[in-house]
Amino acid sequence: MKKLFTFFLTLGFVLPMVAQTSQFYSYTVNTIDGQPYPLMQLQGKKVMVVNVDVKPELAPQYAILDELYTQYCDSNFTILAFPSNNFDPLSASQQAANPGYRIMDFDVSFPVMAQVSVAGLNIAPLYQWLTQKSLNGVADAPVTGNFQKFLINEQGAWVGVETPNESAFNVRVLNWIWGKGYVK
Repeated sequence: MKKLFTFFLTLGFVLPMVAQTSQFYSYTVNTIDGQPYPLMQLQGKKVMVVNVDVKPELAPQYAILDELYTQYCDSNFTILAFPSNNFDPLSASQQAANPGYRIMDFDVSFPVMAQVSVAGLNIAPLYQWLTQKSLNGVADAPVTGNFQKFLINEQGAWVGVETPNESAFNVRVLNWIWGKGYVK
């Protein structure tokens, strides 16, 4: 009876991980230049997925992300940035009229993807997976603002989320990158 209980307990932990592992890598997103970027190429890396704002006053956030990426990109770690217009939205005419609202102007080292919706009715498929327990198998984590950070492990499993007001360079994230686990 004890062996049967252990088997089902183990199965309960393994099945959600198997289901979510294949899903993260099944997505293809577009780079900021419009080129396809299959997430399958990130297998074996820890990935921080961040929705970013394109306003110049947030440049310090980009500097922190860029420092983290530069320091750990050789340690099987990467950051994927997704510009979003869901918070403090700018109209298309405002964006066109002010080139200062372009993420390319921040000169970052990490990969930047095309602008997507990270919340609401038009939420991008990857962000549906990141924010819905029914898809990622771990937790519901709606995006509450710009610079929310999702952590994905080397097998493509959803590990955790850091809220927008938490620095990307915090002890939980560093411990996770260093292989000491992630504890919220």
